Amino acid sequence: MTGQAEGELQRSSWRLALQTGALLVLLLVAIAASVLLIVSTSQTTAAQRLLTTATEHVDSIQDAPAGTWLAISNQGTLTVSSGMPSGLPDLKAIAAVAASGVAAEEDISIAGRSYSIRTADSGGRIVQAVFDRHENLEELSRLGVALLLTCGGAVVLASLLAVWLARRTMRPMAEALDRQRRFVADASHELRTPLTLLSMRAQMLRRRLASSPLHGPVNIEADVDAMIEDSRSLTRLLEDLLISADSRRVELTDVDVVGLADDVVESFSASAAHRDVTVERSGVAGPVEIAAAPTALRRLFVALLDNAVRFARTNVDVGVSTDSRTLVITVRDDGPGFADDVKPRAFERFATAAPADAAPEDGAAPRHYGLGLALVAEVAAQHGGRAEIGTQPSGAVIMVRLPMIRGNSANSLAAGSWFRAFVSRLRRMF
Repeated sequence: MTGQAEGELQRSSWRLALQTGALLVLLLVAIAASVLLIVSTSQTTAAQRLLTTATEHVDSIQDAPAGTWLAISNQGTLTVSSGMPSGLPDLKAIAAVAASGVAAEEDISIAGRSYSIRTADSGGRIVQAVFDRHENLEELSRLGVALLLTCGGAVVLASLLAVWLARRTMRPMAEALDRQRRFVADASHELRTPLTLLSMRAQMLRRRLASSPLHGPVNIEADVDAMIEDSRSLTRLLEDLLISADSRRVELTDVDVVGLADDVVESFSASAAHRDVTVERSGVAGPVEIAAAPTALRRLFVALLDNAVRFARTNVDVGVSTDSRTLVITVRDDGPGFADDVKPRAFERFATAAPADAAPEDGAAPRHYGLGLALVAEVAAQHGGRAEIGTQPSGAVIMVRLPMIRGNSANSLAAGSWFRAFVSRLRRMF
């Protein structure tokens, strides 16, 4: 994809992740609040039940339930449980209940600790039970921290998962949209020149046929030949555009790469000879079969040779070699080579650069690489391989590495390409 499309995909993925994370935060906050409310209510109910039992059914301060203290006032005599917190019992509450006979409950805080107190009349005695809420509050605090850490971790993981799922889901659509945009842009750009030439030549031919006896059949035949060549160029261009428009459409079959290379080299020999350029084939002599799309692979060779012949001074060499797992196609020419600044973007569509052998002050016209090398890179990627600019003392060398997968594996990608695609997706994610 282009940098713009990749940026749009990243922004959309992160926007979806943020929306998912925000929704998850709201959901988890509601769940955590509900849990804390339920636990707090349960603790309060249990404390009230404990205080009620202590004030109505306990006769002695020695029988105070665990976690509570008792103060019993019986006919003016006050007895208090040992360890009663400082500032307690609440004598005012005892006096008020003694006067009214109505049980009273209150929550107070002394020295940073919270207590629940119930004072009631129990058979003529005034009993006051004190419950320390410190343990309950600490339990709520620990529960809140645990929920915060758990929910926070869940939000982070869910957001990352949302990014991954969003990119995985949206990438095919984004790539399709990007191919469509590039196809329209490339078609409108590239079709304009040959169509203009065809129109001009047709108009010239009509004028010559209609009015000028000075122009003989030779000129007319030359114009017709030029029109035919333009139409062939237009057809090749359309084939390139159609191949590059849908990179997913790869129907693999066994292809003899050596025979294909020999065939393309032979077809280029005549046109290269007009430029005083010799095209040779080197490397493996016998058949080498790989699983590939024949049409796409032929266009790869044609694009490599077209680029090499255009820039070569005298010679172009097409090499085919193999190792245990990889087939290597190497195309060398003795032209000016690639300038250092154009190597990183040589496989971009319509890349332009000053000639490598031109000095800045020469003002040489920029060199246009068109769709050819971009198509080479796309075809290589379709087959699980890659294209790269090689190095040599002079001239240019382009190398295409393709996995050596034999057998009829139509409509399937090689295992190596699957692994590379998986690693590539991980890298794009993070």
